[in-house]
Amino acid sequence: MLLSRNYLRRRDARRRVMFGATVECRGAVQNVRVVDFSPCGLRIDGSKGLTAGDPIRLILRPDLDLSGDIAWAVWHKAGIKFQEPLTDEHPAYVFLLEQAEAIERVRTLALVALAKDRARR
Repeated sequence: MLLSRNYLRRRDARRRVMFGATVECRGAVQNVRVVDFSPCGLRIDGSKGLTAGDPIRLILRPDLDLSGDIAWAVWHKAGIKFQEPLTDEHPAYVFLLEQAEAIERVRTLALVALAKDRARR
């Protein structure tokens, strides 16, 4: 499978997240996991049957969805390019940023706990 240069040379910074979402594509609906994002797109895991170029609707929560196209798909992973880059004020960007910050808080707490445990030894 050939991968586009856009896939191989992403320039936008990605933020890690991990939450469930729903993808609608060609009349089919499936649950996926969103694993990272940028203002221009995001990556999902757990997808089936998606092909580069497919238009999709991504439902982040019942009152929040985005439109985009599948930029690449390999096995159960896919990249979604938003129709328009998200601004800092866009409700979806705010939601995604909150998800990333929650992951970072958990990571920080885990590192602090490890450091305290090692200091006690």
